[in-house]
Amino acid sequence: MLRARIRFTIGFCIGLTLLAGMFALVGCATLGEEAVTPAQPPDETRTSSAADAEAPTAAETVAWSPCAEGLECGFVQVPADYRDPGAGTIQIAITVRRVASQGERIGYLLVNPGGPGVSGVEFVQSAATQFSDEVAARFDIVGFDPRGVGASEPFFACGAPGERLALLNAIKDEVDTPEEVAAGEAAALLCIETMGPVGGLLHSEYVARDMDEIRKALGAAQISYLGFSYGSTLGVWYATLFPDSVRAMVVDGADNPVDEAASQEERVNQSIEEISTFETLLEQALLACDDAECPIYNDGDPIGYYKRAVEKLPLVNEAAGGNAAAGFVAVVTPLYSEEFWPILWASLFELNENDDPSILLALAEVQLGEDPTAASFTEHVNCLDGLSLQPELDRATHLADATLFDALVATRLPLIAAANLSIPSACPFYDQFAPEPLAVPLDGGGVPILVIGNHTDPATPFSESEELVTETLSNGYLVETSHHRHVVYPDNSCVNDHVHRALLDQTYPGARVFCERED
Repeated sequence: MLRARIRFTIGFCIGLTLLAGMFALVGCATLGEEAVTPAQPPDETRTSSAADAEAPTAAETVAWSPCAEGLECGFVQVPADYRDPGAGTIQIAITVRRVASQGERIGYLLVNPGGPGVSGVEFVQSAATQFSDEVAARFDIVGFDPRGVGASEPFFACGAPGERLALLNAIKDEVDTPEEVAAGEAAALLCIETMGPVGGLLHSEYVARDMDEIRKALGAAQISYLGFSYGSTLGVWYATLFPDSVRAMVVDGADNPVDEAASQEERVNQSIEEISTFETLLEQALLACDDAECPIYNDGDPIGYYKRAVEKLPLVNEAAGGNAAAGFVAVVTPLYSEEFWPILWASLFELNENDDPSILLALAEVQLGEDPTAASFTEHVNCLDGLSLQPELDRATHLADATLFDALVATRLPLIAAANLSIPSACPFYDQFAPEPLAVPLDGGGVPILVIGNHTDPATPFSESEELVTETLSNGYLVETSHHRHVVYPDNSCVNDHVHRALLDQTYPGARVFCERED
């Protein structure tokens, strides 16, 4: 089968705020030595005050206008193609929430909530509680919509809704006929045909370059950065390309964008490891249904009930316009916080007892959007990034990896396999318009980066955060914790302490630290 995994590095707020609920609060226990302040790149614009405030190098050039309460909005013009100055420009939407007292201001804090595909403008406008008082009082917080997202250009589309999906659904088995190859190529090319050449330029390298254009438009010599989930990947790209532009950086729920696997076995095993937390959390969520009041209790066998219920997931896919990913996405979405497990139980009950996919469809739409037949922005960017970082992996290799991946998931992750993780993907055919490979190591450029890793994060496994610090970054610092939720800040007082020391004081832990959960 032509199948490939979807990386569920979804935005920090897109799913959680729509599902709503209270999240576990966590505290800390610190292990190791005293904190250290790493050497910083020379920055003559810094003042000598205790706040280490940033001094602007030029006036802001953004034409701001009032938008949401207490915020200003504007646009920044950036090159459509950084390697072709004649390709014109596109607009990037930004917003700023300014500090109440300019005397306490350190500078700008650029934030990204994740995705790929989540609006940073909407995040800053709607999620003031996602920033601690200490951070909100010291930084002008700037959100932006990455190219192809929200109010930024281009408007993302790969053909009409359902057009790409129909092409991929026409491939029923392994890609072994000219017709199947043509369908895959056509599915990928719809993005370029719809958006023009800029459609192939939405990858993270260019988003990072857009971020530096935002910095220039703000008139700042340096910016601080806070990224969640996929926003951690953007942070690593930005620090790698523009290390002298970074004052301080924190990433939470971090994935490791660099894949050093050399063989097919290593690549596939790594992919399975990246989604194995879903299997663990799914089992825990089902076993938590441990009394007769739970709708899928099933005389103490909720896992057996689950296996019967997911046989009806095709009803969810059908309700989602034929999107084969809908049922699986719906099942894993409540795993982002244990507060949502009862929603999973209720949705499985309604599906199994009443053939009613409505709750699961709503869960799927949290991540797939209101039109689940449209092309996935997340998949599009991940495909481009993969080719940028691993140009040596050709189309045949991707297809072979996907086939082995499906086979191994069936044996190693039986609960996930029961929900049908065989999802059509156009990724193998993106070699037609692949971005240029990154010419330098994606290592953060020597910038000190604080990484928050969570042992029970369903979307970005702790192993990825750990590998980011120990194997990829040239100057990374790890804070680890464990609770059933995707990303941690600002609901953990211990994590918050380390975030504040990094962002406010540019001070990082001298050894690995662990922050404990407090319910």
